[in-house]
Amino acid sequence: MNAASFFSPDYATARAKFLAAAGAAGGTVATYLHPLRGPEGEELATDAVRLGPADAHRYLVLNTATHGVEGFCGSGAVVGCLYERLDRELPKGVALLLIHAINPHGFAWLRRVTEDNVDLNRNFLDFSQPLPVNAEYAPLHPFLLPRDFTGEERAHADAELLKARERLGPRGFQKAVSGGQYAFPDGLFFGGLQPTWSNRTLRRVLQDQIADATHVLFYDFHTGLGPYGCAEPISGHAPDTDGYRRLLAWIGDCVTSAHLGNSNSTRLSGTIGYGVEQALPNAIHTKTTLEYGTRPNEYVHLALRSDGWLHNYGDLASPRAKEIKALIRDAFYRDYDDWKELVYVRARQLIRKGIAGLAGQ
Repeated sequence: MNAASFFSPDYATARAKFLAAAGAAGGTVATYLHPLRGPEGEELATDAVRLGPADAHRYLVLNTATHGVEGFCGSGAVVGCLYERLDRELPKGVALLLIHAINPHGFAWLRRVTEDNVDLNRNFLDFSQPLPVNAEYAPLHPFLLPRDFTGEERAHADAELLKARERLGPRGFQKAVSGGQYAFPDGLFFGGLQPTWSNRTLRRVLQDQIADATHVLFYDFHTGLGPYGCAEPISGHAPDTDGYRRLLAWIGDCVTSAHLGNSNSTRLSGTIGYGVEQALPNAIHTKTTLEYGTRPNEYVHLALRSDGWLHNYGDLASPRAKEIKALIRDAFYRDYDDWKELVYVRARQLIRKGIAGLAGQ
């Protein structure tokens, strides 16, 4: 099959492809139903399948749609993995766990966040403890999401954001906006005040499917940063740790680190990799984000602001809403065959590298 055929135009089609491919591969799918419905009244769910030797305890986990609208990318990658039967290449002791749409609501509704406006990749914290404080976000909040997203108010907001960028510098501004904040529930990159449905469901999936794990290599598929179609493996570990050294040995020196400042991402709080570690505390963990480039940063930033404005102040039934949804979809999913082929070819390479790395443990 052509690699582009692994990808889908919407969540419902993506889910159907995943279920069909998992069934064809002989896998038993575990389904975790979401309490809400999609925009067409469709069922929403996280689906997972384990493939590989029954006695394997080392797992490559492929997770998709942490940021819902970014799920087109990861879905295509795991569907391709199933159709091409990469599970047949698994050596003794190594298995796969494929998680389709851990944030199905965001995927279906073309939102990066969950149903409660939470950035799932900032939500894995101990909420019984004081939450991180992002002091630089607060003064930016009214300008990121002005009530009037047109005319003079929008122009004023954009001018204030430009001043903040000049004051903080590009990296400082990125950290202030996207590092995670816990004070503005209606804002961007809000990490939540409690574990979301997707947070709880991820822990349940891992406990249900791979509680016997001795080593987990976690790949989390994302889009929106970097050059068109290029995959950046971003380390989930601080430098000078065993996890970071394993990533370099298994994947290569293309691995980047927000700690070292050579990544397109900034340092984040409450990331999903910590949730995997907490769910499987007896396993060794190696974790990375696979970040695929789509559009320039300014385009992606505008799409996020526009979608935030729409859900705070706009009309979801309006023509403008359709324009904004098309904008955010395009910001995180380039619906072109060459982009899809780049995504899948690199994903397949990284999957094989991960399997080989685990096999050597």
